[in-house]
Amino acid sequence: MMRLSETWASRRVRFQLTPLMDLLLIIVFAQFLDVRETAQQQTLELQSEREKLTLQIARERSELAGIQQAVRQRQAELERQRDQARASRDDAIEQARVQASEMQVAMDMITEYFEIDESAITRTTPLDDATDEYPVEQAIRSAAALADSSPDAVIRFLIGHAELLKRAEIWTVHADETRRIRIQAGQQEASFRLESKTQTDRTTEVADRLFAAYKQFPQPKGLVVLLVSFDPQSVAGVYQPLIDAIPSTLERLRADTPESRFEYTVLGPTPNPINSAEQAD
Repeated sequence: MMRLSETWASRRVRFQLTPLMDLLLIIVFAQFLDVRETAQQQTLELQSEREKLTLQIARERSELAGIQQAVRQRQAELERQRDQARASRDDAIEQARVQASEMQVAMDMITEYFEIDESAITRTTPLDDATDEYPVEQAIRSAAALADSSPDAVIRFLIGHAELLKRAEIWTVHADETRRIRIQAGQQEASFRLESKTQTDRTTEVADRLFAAYKQFPQPKGLVVLLVSFDPQSVAGVYQPLIDAIPSTLERLRADTPESRFEYTVLGPTPNPINSAEQAD
């Protein structure tokens, strides 16, 4: 009976512990599921955070690479501008050196040109009693004064002369030693020999021949200046009709081309300027 009682009690305890074990297993399994879910969630969060960090690092690396590329491009541009500035500076220095050298050569040439040997200029009695000298002698004094001027004054004079010739032209009329009268207007040239016998007829002939030559020339500029001269060996029978014919010739030119102004000056006896110009060319 005792043994039966002990057996029943043992079974009763066992039956009472079984639900507790089941409950414990349920609790442990529930905790396991909760821990696993939490771990999975944390894993997903860590993975998402890692992906975000990876994208951010990649973006920052890309931005850094872009900045580095921009810095390299800017550096290359600065180096290019520096090299270009150096090249421009060197070119400017070289151009300034060349211009200074050319200026010095020009000034030496100008000085040489203005060193006129006055003894080589033929002088005679002026044609006009109202003046004391021919324009050639006045030019000699002006050239001597210009030769002593500053380089800036000489350059300004030459530039002014060049600008004047853009709006005006100079015609050369010369009676040479062969009794031929030659006229040159720019690249155009004409010449003739007097055929008339008397001075009056020769004056008329010169006027007619000069006007005929003028008609063959291109349209003159707004101002035309005739420089009239004759060879020192020329005879009065040739150069005097030329000098006498110039005023009437200019009247005919002014009437024919009223939009142009025609003026003249008598240089007097000079070497043939047309031959000199041809030799210079």
